[in-house]
Amino acid sequence: MKPVFIVNTLSETVAKKGSKLKLFSDRASKVFDEHIFDQLDEIVRAGQNSGWVIIEGGDGTTQGILTAFFNHFEPDKTMPRFSLLPGGMTNQVAKNIGLKAFTARGVEALLRHPHDRKQTQMPLIKVSCVAFPDLYGFLFSTGGVPMVTKYTKDELHSRGIGGSVAVVGGIIKGISGKNDSVLRPTEIAVQLNGKKLEGSHLGTLVTTLPSLLLGLDPFWGRGDGALRMTYVDGGAKHLAAHVTALWAGRKRTDRRADGLHSFRTDALLYDYNGPIVLDGEPLSLDAQFSVTATAPITFVS
Repeated sequence: MKPVFIVNTLSETVAKKGSKLKLFSDRASKVFDEHIFDQLDEIVRAGQNSGWVIIEGGDGTTQGILTAFFNHFEPDKTMPRFSLLPGGMTNQVAKNIGLKAFTARGVEALLRHPHDRKQTQMPLIKVSCVAFPDLYGFLFSTGGVPMVTKYTKDELHSRGIGGSVAVVGGIIKGISGKNDSVLRPTEIAVQLNGKKLEGSHLGTLVTTLPSLLLGLDPFWGRGDGALRMTYVDGGAKHLAAHVTALWAGRKRTDRRADGLHSFRTDALLYDYNGPIVLDGEPLSLDAQFSVTATAPITFVS
């Protein structure tokens, strides 16, 4: 079957450089490239009928489309395969499990021989609370990470600094300790693996991805859970040194004495009403919510 194309023409890279996917519109069973978030029901139906969905956009686009599939998926049908093309600002998800050779030739090769391409089985994060529909994504964070994300968008993206350079700039500003408006403690309680972490915290970071951008992968907890989670106390010490060590791949150090903890788990229960971000998009949730992992779905790259 021909794939379904979804192109977010408002995503950063697509808006500036045009769509690579639309160069091959004749290879699609259906192309959605206008007002895509007003057509989610039609997109889900088309994707279920096709069996393969290709998304060109940023992390927020991927999150919105996959959330629609999980929330409206017909259980008697098979979840389609997905391919991700980086069309946004940072493209954390696509750069992990999406198309690596993002050129016209790379897209053509994907379309010509999809069964010969890499197939990645990957669960998503599911965020649930009573008052809102479930949300699905890959990188969930509370506290300091949303603060750094806001700083990056407001202060760096607004000056034309984009992509990985902006991410690095935001991280450096956040861990420098020189500006509490960028990274400040908030109160939280979170339960996992039969224990409860509570009090002042600088942030939690949760992902199902195998790694993050730029070689920074701040998870060292062991176990079998699908969620990788790191928790940073409000009074954490030597944060810049720990982040630098993690960037260098040194993950065997016990960092608990300095207020950094990392776990593998299958479920988290939060009581928190501070800043929250899922795949770069801020969320407004009730104070109590859960974070779990879905069954894996297939990504073709």
